[in-house]
Amino acid sequence: MANESSVYWASPYEQPALPNTAENMATNNLVKTKFILDKILDNIYEGDKVGVKVHVGEAHNTRYLRPDYVREVVKTIKSKGGIPTLIETHGRGNDISDIEMNNEYHICVGHRKKTEDHLKIAQLHGYTESITGAPLEFIDGEDGIDRKIVKIDGIQLKKISVAKGLFKFDKLVVISHFKGHAFAGFGGALKQLGLGCVTKHNKHLAHMDKNLVVNSEKCNPSSCNQECIDSCPIGAIKIEEETAHINDSSCFGCSKCSQKCPIKGAIKGPGMNSVKNFVERFIDNTMGVLTFGPEKIRYINFAIEIPLMCDCASNPSMPVIPDLGIYGSSDPVAIDRACVDAETNAPGLPILNKEGEWTTPLKPGIEKFKAMIPYLDPLWVFEAAVRNNLGNISYKLIKI
Repeated sequence: MANESSVYWASPYEQPALPNTAENMATNNLVKTKFILDKILDNIYEGDKVGVKVHVGEAHNTRYLRPDYVREVVKTIKSKGGIPTLIETHGRGNDISDIEMNNEYHICVGHRKKTEDHLKIAQLHGYTESITGAPLEFIDGEDGIDRKIVKIDGIQLKKISVAKGLFKFDKLVVISHFKGHAFAGFGGALKQLGLGCVTKHNKHLAHMDKNLVVNSEKCNPSSCNQECIDSCPIGAIKIEEETAHINDSSCFGCSKCSQKCPIKGAIKGPGMNSVKNFVERFIDNTMGVLTFGPEKIRYINFAIEIPLMCDCASNPSMPVIPDLGIYGSSDPVAIDRACVDAETNAPGLPILNKEGEWTTPLKPGIEKFKAMIPYLDPLWVFEAAVRNNLGNISYKLIKI
């Protein structure tokens, strides 16, 4: 048997009692968070600058991880002499989407694309220094493109654009809300690294099959105002030999050029990646992020209030699996595998569908995310992670 990684686990059970005795409060989830942290934060020393990777949740999402848990992480880091900073990166794209619900009511979603708007949602969801005890920093810069390019020998990718600001920290604590995901199958520690610590360049390459391409047979710069050049936020487009050229290494897939181009078909947008390709590419991204130093990173997964979709979705769904508990480890593969094993072994929850009828809960022994979204397979994540030697799928579960 391969070497086993230690995964610490605290049950989600809380003693329902009014007397605030030590015995009762030892079952409190915030208290158990501290107990887990005491087991895993053995690598933080006086004066260490510690990045605390969080996900603040999308606008209108009400299932994101409560900042109370983040505050416990921050307090524990400070108690060890560390200097914590919450860190996050921006999502794909550029603009907020305005949705008209009726003539008098509009909503806006898609705030996590640049600092000004992302910060508003972080504040709305309580990810502020006054609540968590640590400031929030976007480590990929104002627009999500400040990067350090690292070379890897991944399954599909060989260069990864890691968020540049990550490398100024001495240590990293990755906080993950375990839940479903529309492409990965589930979101946990690996996703927080492979999508949460890279710039828009590699977020794009995970989701899409390629960068934008100019069709030189249709592109005619002399017949237009060359709006594509002005629209590119990073100056990646130039006119050479009577056609536009996109710098493939700089492009991060915002698609503003194709939106502004007046010649239909002159700039061809990419297609969506297959789910398998998405998985392999985001795991390649993870490989790049881990050049930070695997020994410097610790992970805590909160498998609590588990919806079908991730925290970047405005409509993540009702919880589909009972609370499973809190997990901690120094191995991102092992901790995620422990969570997937737990949700597989747990019974599903009944879900009220749009017709107002209760569904039949999925039985223990069935992997829930694949059962509900058949084109997904969480096991692909672990297959890719093992191929890239990111950690252990064998683990020893240690109850706290």
